[in-house]
Amino acid sequence: MKTFLLTLLGALPLAALAQQPEATRPPVTYRVGLRRAPLYRRAADTLRPAEVFAPSQAAVSVVGELSSRWVVVAREGFRYLTPAAALVGYNPADADAPPLSATTHRITYEGVVQVPGASQADLFDRARRWVSQTYNQQNAEVEREDAASGLLQLRGTRLAQVYQDYQGVPRATYAGVVRHSLSIYVKDGRYKYVLTDFVHDAKGVPNLRSGGALEQKRTSLFGYGGLGSYQTWTELKTDALRDARTLVAGLEAAMTLQKARIQRSASDF
Repeated sequence: MKTFLLTLLGALPLAALAQQPEATRPPVTYRVGLRRAPLYRRAADTLRPAEVFAPSQAAVSVVGELSSRWVVVAREGFRYLTPAAALVGYNPADADAPPLSATTHRITYEGVVQVPGASQADLFDRARRWVSQTYNQQNAEVEREDAASGLLQLRGTRLAQVYQDYQGVPRATYAGVVRHSLSIYVKDGRYKYVLTDFVHDAKGVPNLRSGGALEQKRTSLFGYGGLGSYQTWTELKTDALRDARTLVAGLEAAMTLQKARIQRSASDF
């Protein structure tokens, strides 16, 4: 563990060693991985064995980032440093506000990506192949597939999960699906995507209600609107929108035959 921490510390600015962790971004809840996470009150403390830990699977709230490898977490009224690698699915982009369409006011990921030299037919084939590899017959319904106009539309579902306590230990459990709609438009040398209409459906999971549209700040997943329901709903949304960004990146990699780089503008199509 000490070698692991010293490796992470190598990326930490020397001037930051004596600083106390500061909250610099909106809180995002993550779960500790299979190993407990060491917690440090100051950067300099990371040179010594940790005295405080967050248990495996425990919820911690990330409120800042000291470096690419160290994050600031709030827990039980205090702020600590912990390795980002100790948290499941940590992604700095989770703290960004989701993009809202000015027209529909729904969470919408959209953009136009240039693919020089690729014909409309090539791009349509790539889009169709990506859909078949990313979805299966159970989690996608293709509503329109028109090669002549270059339009591919579908309604998809992605699995959702929530954390619930079992004998005092939090465990990830199946929580239905998050539905979405995806439209892909292709022309010679470029394509446009619109990923939107995110809705949680509990699909009959016992003791769990459907949350509905992800734009909602609060919902009653358990039949009440208390803190437990709010935290669970927030975690579910964070996971779902991280997955949406993964879909967009996967589509770009398949369409451009290159690794996805940046989010694209929705104009110029």
